[in-house]
Amino acid sequence: MNTEPTDIDLSLLRQRVEKEIATYHYDFPDNAVGTPWTDAAIQSGLEQFRASLLEPYWTEVEIRDTFEQVGMIAGPRRRCVAVADDGKGILLLFDPAEHSFVLAERSSTGLTTFGVRGDAVGCFLAR
Repeated sequence: MNTEPTDIDLSLLRQRVEKEIATYHYDFPDNAVGTPWTDAAIQSGLEQFRASLLEPYWTEVEIRDTFEQVGMIAGPRRRCVAVADDGKGILLLFDPAEHSFVLAERSSTGLTTFGVRGDAVGCFLAR
């Protein structure tokens, strides 16, 4: 397992995520493909996110974000901070090595990422 920084203030990380939820603004560019989400869908997703927030804690996750990592027998392992759990097997983690949020799936072998990274709200809504 890779050793990652553990000097993150977990309460400040929680506050950061809560602020991202409170100040989220959905933007659908004019040149985007697809149908924009309705305001009701966005508000519902944000409410689900609020309800899924955890007291942040450190956990180990298998990183499977790239084609190379997916093709490995065992992907690299990293310590990340769990910040939300949707109750359906998907967790939102903060990855200090990448300075980003990432979705991970819970299975019988533990947590595994699957390539969805970015800001906290965008990741959670993408699940």
